Amino acid sequence: MSMSNEQTKRGSWEHFLLRAAKEISLSEAQYEKINDRYSQLEKTLNASDNPLLAEAHIFVQGSMRLKTTIKPVSGAPEDLDTIDADAIIWLPHAQGAGAQEVLDAIEERFKAGSRVQEEIKQLRRGIRIIYADENPGFHIDVTPARAINGNSQGNGEGKLEVPDRVTGWKASSPIPYSKWLQVASTQTISLAEHMAVAKSQRAFDAATQDPLPQYEDYLDQDPLRATIKLLKRHRDEWAIRTKNTDHRPISAVITTLATHAYLDVAKESQSTPLRPLDAILEIVRRMPDHVKYRGNECQVCNPADSGENFAEKWNRPLDGHRYRRAFQEWHENASASVSLGLESFESAEAFAKAVKENFGMGPTFISAVNSEIPSNWTMPGRPDGTTRNSTSMGALFGGFSGTASSQEDVKPVGRLG
Repeated sequence: MSMSNEQTKRGSWEHFLLRAAKEISLSEAQYEKINDRYSQLEKTLNASDNPLLAEAHIFVQGSMRLKTTIKPVSGAPEDLDTIDADAIIWLPHAQGAGAQEVLDAIEERFKAGSRVQEEIKQLRRGIRIIYADENPGFHIDVTPARAINGNSQGNGEGKLEVPDRVTGWKASSPIPYSKWLQVASTQTISLAEHMAVAKSQRAFDAATQDPLPQYEDYLDQDPLRATIKLLKRHRDEWAIRTKNTDHRPISAVITTLATHAYLDVAKESQSTPLRPLDAILEIVRRMPDHVKYRGNECQVCNPADSGENFAEKWNRPLDGHRYRRAFQEWHENASASVSLGLESFESAEAFAKAVKENFGMGPTFISAVNSEIPSNWTMPGRPDGTTRNSTSMGALFGGFSGTASSQEDVKPVGRLG
């Protein structure tokens, strides 16, 4: 079976996105390092003599628990230049306490017991401990929590509430949320034969070409987690470029909407199997369908706890509209970005610039991806038929052979790095 140029280009771009998602993921060593710091938090808590903090249980939540944490954008402004990790401190003895009292107790304990050089920073619902001595640096946002009345489960299971400096106690259910996400990610998208082209091609392509890594070989790269990581990286790049860091969509909103969309796509794929690329494009396209409206209020709720609205800032009287608009603009931009490689840029540099702008990946990464795809596939982001074969022929024969634009690929792209 021979492949059309357009099909090989889709294959190339699919490989690019999956490789990019892996590239921006935390390394095993980085996860270990952060986990090691978690265990130190527990020791700090155990040294407390405040009865409010007795028998506390600390656990990770958010992207660390879901394994969707990404590396920070290099050279990003503050707040975006460190790896972001979240911990919950479940307090079994905080039942009668006021929100502020609990926040003060946590802050006092970590100020006294922490050996970090940076000041402990107050957050609205907890504190931030910054580990700037690492590279890349990371911070752990620590949020205290207690079980809601009637929840007798231990260790942070079930519905909780967290203290808020402005509004008192607020609903939050981190463990039920991550269970929902975990179950969702196991609903497999029925995938069309992945990269069959690489295998079938070998029979009549004289140059040998190893088939691409199978989809399963990517580090827990189910299409859901891959999409979430790519969207978070794109969000960071977009926020910096458009000076929208204050109102950028938060990870919980992106993750929740992407997961709802993923469940839709998984269901429909049972009758029509999808390529991983089509699954990613479809997930992004459908995200806004899952923002719910109640009167004038926008809701992106924790599916395990309708009292926890991740889009609550969208409803603020003063600047709520800014959060809403930022989400719309970001989503429009993200939808275009996940299909960048299906477009035909006039030169390798123009494509490299777009990739750098949207995903922060440099030319070295693009070269690596191009060298992994079969040499007679159209490269991502290039006119149909612009293959590695055609561009190397162009370089040899001064551009008369291969494609019209092949000469442009010979220019150095280093300055974009």
